Amino acid sequence: MPKISKAGRPVGIYGCFTETGEPSEARATAADVQACPLCMKPLQEKQGLMWTHDFCADCLKDLGLQCPVPSVSKRDQPEGRMTWEPCTFNEEKFLWITYNIPSGIQKEGHPNPGKLFTRKAIGAWLPDNPEGRDVLKLLQRAFDQKLVFTIVATNGAEDSVDFTDIPHATFPAKCQWPGFLQEVKAALRAKGIE
Repeated sequence: MPKISKAGRPVGIYGCFTETGEPSEARATAADVQACPLCMKPLQEKQGLMWTHDFCADCLKDLGLQCPVPSVSKRDQPEGRMTWEPCTFNEEKFLWITYNIPSGIQKEGHPNPGKLFTRKAIGAWLPDNPEGRDVLKLLQRAFDQKLVFTIVATNGAEDSVDFTDIPHATFPAKCQWPGFLQEVKAALRAKGIE
């Protein structure tokens, strides 16, 4: 379950992937208003991350090295298809999602425009219950808005398609873990999908 800031935002898993560094005068957003985006109070002992945000030093404690402010999501998912069907596994009811992204040529915004990327065919599981069906609808919206997959550069071989930071259960037991569906919803909410 993600930590929640005093401002009500999930922190530490969905924003910029950054290391701590000195505050930059070139930063915008939080530094311009001189309020910490975590506690919403004036900055105390200002500490920055290498990208764009400044925070109170106390607020940054225990958050790790990831920016706690949700980032604007890139919509660079290649064309593909998402289907689903109800199924039974070990006498339990699930929703089986199939994602199919064919191979193609990278476009602007991808790691290597003009180069090939390899296809991705992968399945994911959700429990077949009201909350699981709600999450399925949210995942479909995220897929339609090109937020579920991205192209990642690889060393030497063709670049490949991979999940963004939206959690997926690629084996049935994972979707039954305590807090899993809440974690998926928090990741989707951070991308504007509610």
